[in-house]
Amino acid sequence: MSTKTIINRFLQTIRRENLINKNDTIIVGASGGPDSQFLIYLLNEIKKDYELEIILAHLNHLHRKDAYKDEELVKKTSEDLGLKFYSDHKSMDEYAKEKSLSSEEAGRVLRYKFFERIRKKVSGNKIAIAHNMDDQAETVLMRIIRGTGIEGLRAMDYKNEFIIRPIMDFSKSEIVGYLNEEKIPYHIDYTNLEIDYTRNKIRLDIIPEIEKINPNFKNSLISLSNLAKSDVDILRDIEDKKLNEIIVKKDKNFISFDKKSFESLDKGLRNRILRRSISHINGNINNFSKKNLDDFSQITRLDLGKKIIKNDLILYKNYKTYDLYKNTYYNKEEGLIFLNIGDIKEFSSYKISLHLVNKEDFKSINKKGSVFFDYELVNLPIKIRSRRSGDSFNFYNNKKKKLKDFFIDEKIDKNMRDKIPLVFINDKLVWIVGLRRSDDYKITHKTKKILMICAEEV
Repeated sequence: MSTKTIINRFLQTIRRENLINKNDTIIVGASGGPDSQFLIYLLNEIKKDYELEIILAHLNHLHRKDAYKDEELVKKTSEDLGLKFYSDHKSMDEYAKEKSLSSEEAGRVLRYKFFERIRKKVSGNKIAIAHNMDDQAETVLMRIIRGTGIEGLRAMDYKNEFIIRPIMDFSKSEIVGYLNEEKIPYHIDYTNLEIDYTRNKIRLDIIPEIEKINPNFKNSLISLSNLAKSDVDILRDIEDKKLNEIIVKKDKNFISFDKKSFESLDKGLRNRILRRSISHINGNINNFSKKNLDDFSQITRLDLGKKIIKNDLILYKNYKTYDLYKNTYYNKEEGLIFLNIGDIKEFSSYKISLHLVNKEDFKSINKKGSVFFDYELVNLPIKIRSRRSGDSFNFYNNKKKKLKDFFIDEKIDKNMRDKIPLVFINDKLVWIVGLRRSDDYKITHKTKKILMICAEEV
């Protein structure tokens, strides 16, 4: 196959998937193997037209005695093509032992960490990985064997944040054939020929046996993956619309769904929304099995105040919501803070500040998220802490009410109560932040100066 034909196919993939733009700085994961050498030379062919900066990044895993030869090849390639080169050495076997991972997974984690470190160092905006069509087919089959849903059948995307995979439309045989024809050097990692890893068993044993029945089996797997991609895109549009309808509150560690809306969802859609939400909080759903998701979905059958815990995530059934969060999210806020005029301090999920206001300026002040007291009745500093047993406050007309009873009457979820800041003046509870202030130290016609306490959620 001619270089022109190869480049045209390469450009078709890039344009169709919007992988590369002019003036991109691309870090290439360079192993010295045929796939990464193929990718490097193709990128170099389009470098001038796209005005690219191409940087080769090689991580020596110290897994083989001759691994240094791979590093030498990548370095020589960078010199031959006039490209920048970075390398590092990390033992994937030691990392695998330390993190209780397979060697294959440890190597992958270390590589991606290294590539990301270089990307940040050089202010790059793309990391190019040399996965090919065979890799994609193997990934689809591996996920089918392990058990997967339609999301898993998508396998690898051409683009995922900073990661791009520009040669996924080329088969291994095409890549090796082109390199041999053009006399482009590459190294073969002989550990890939050993039957040690699941992927290699699939590559060397399972797929060849199936191809005796269906010679186009790899293409069938790729077609299945592409169909799954199309279906998932449609499903995600539906999920996005429904999520916007039912979400009450969302931050990086917490998502709250409207209770009635969540319960009205079809089980399949409910599970998909849970998957998306778990991925949002966890970063991925790799450690969540179908059974974990099914268990989470059973929350609708449980009594109020019950929770389900799976892999450090909690799904909690509240009065009006279902809350999904990490098990550390509602840890009791410990400690005690003090504020004087001009101070700004964080407590729980709030930024709390203290200000002195003249009475004549009071009317023009934005009062949202603030409470006001007669300054001359206040002994500074004020005190802020979380709840304790026996807390009470002057609720109305100097009638005392226990804080516990207030939370029950107001239907404040149990898992939220320890996170609510309590403000004390002269050792009296004067403000349950975001909920109620006491009757103490009110502003009257005799007030000359006003103490303003602001609480802003962060």
